[in-house]
Amino acid sequence: MSDENSNIDEQLKSYRNLDEKNWQRIIYQLRRHMDIWAQKTVKPAWGQMKLSYWPVICNIDVEGTTASEIGRKSMVIKQTMSRTLKELEEKGMIISKVNEKDKRSECLELTLTGKQLVLDANIEMSKTMAKYKELVGEKDLDTTVNVLNKIIAYHESLNLEAEHD
Repeated sequence: MSDENSNIDEQLKSYRNLDEKNWQRIIYQLRRHMDIWAQKTVKPAWGQMKLSYWPVICNIDVEGTTASEIGRKSMVIKQTMSRTLKELEEKGMIISKVNEKDKRSECLELTLTGKQLVLDANIEMSKTMAKYKELVGEKDLDTTVNVLNKIIAYHESLNLEAEHD
């Protein structure tokens, strides 16, 4: 084995010892666990929904939201967004109306069925958050949420800077 290969192996081993603090691993695992949670908890009542719909439908405000706002909030690419919006409309979850603020664009609104779906998902998430609070305590849960929001805001600021360059 070459010295360079041996050196890389040693560096990789030292990182392996940090697995409990590896952000990529932690975030990926949390995301997968949340997907599994959604499949078990929310999907049985709403079998027609795909997990890929969630970032879109959960970013539609009660008053309605433009497609560009949903895209920005959900970080879903335009092609996927268009397909998802079309499917959600076909399933009767959303409707498209003329945007009262800007007649040149459309505003997407949740239908009664869509609102009920989002409400049911939020109720289930509240139950899960209560379990998290029992598990780690209110203070640690609040700290975790605040820290994650700060990290997300940091990455959003980097993305905004990149868009303006």
